[in-house]
Amino acid sequence: MKKIYEHLQPYKFRMTVFALLCGATLLSLILFRVRTLLSGSLDYAFLIWNIFLAWIPLGLAYAASVFAWKRRLLLVTVPLMFVLWMLFFPNAPYILTDLQHLGNPKADIPLWFDMLLLIWFAWTGLLLGVVSMFLMQDIVRRQFGRFAGWAFVLAAGVLCSLGIYIGRFLRWNSWDMLLNPLERLRDFMYYATHPSLQSIIFISVFSTFFIFFYITLYAFGLLLQEQTPRISQELS
Repeated sequence: MKKIYEHLQPYKFRMTVFALLCGATLLSLILFRVRTLLSGSLDYAFLIWNIFLAWIPLGLAYAASVFAWKRRLLLVTVPLMFVLWMLFFPNAPYILTDLQHLGNPKADIPLWFDMLLLIWFAWTGLLLGVVSMFLMQDIVRRQFGRFAGWAFVLAAGVLCSLGIYIGRFLRWNSWDMLLNPLERLRDFMYYATHPSLQSIIFISVFSTFFIFFYITLYAFGLLLQEQTPRISQELS
């Protein structure tokens, strides 16, 4: 038992984060189940699918981080993982846009309950996105340096906002680029050369919000690292 504990000790923070994400997801599903029992309807069933999609980029990011340590697989596998991750990554923070459904309150359920339900799902999706972003940034940082790592965060944040806009307003799915790449590329080039004011404002505001949120949590992590040695000295 002691050997197992010592083996898992270096991964305790990752395991804790994973457990918290699983717990947040479980609580989201419980809230949804309570809503179905109270209302007898499946009005927000799409949240189940959305939270499932939000887990995909985290799985891809973890796989990429594992392959990144194996030099023989690095040049082939990791770029593929990066492409797939970027295609599915917007699905995580996308759930934030589901808050717009609060504009159509349901008569059978109090508005405050639906608000808490949507916020819980959105918060879980946002955290899944942040953790997957951290794993991908860490890969870039190890291979190309700190500056490249933060440049990746900025670029991914903007592309994520673009993907969310495409999903919310153009109603495209992540797998459309895999099933109909030429058609979607042609459509994308049209919208890129004919941007609307709505698209410019949404992508600018959402990318700023997500990047700011990510940097804030990243700074909290650094603050915790600074406090750890001090706490250890006080306890010793």
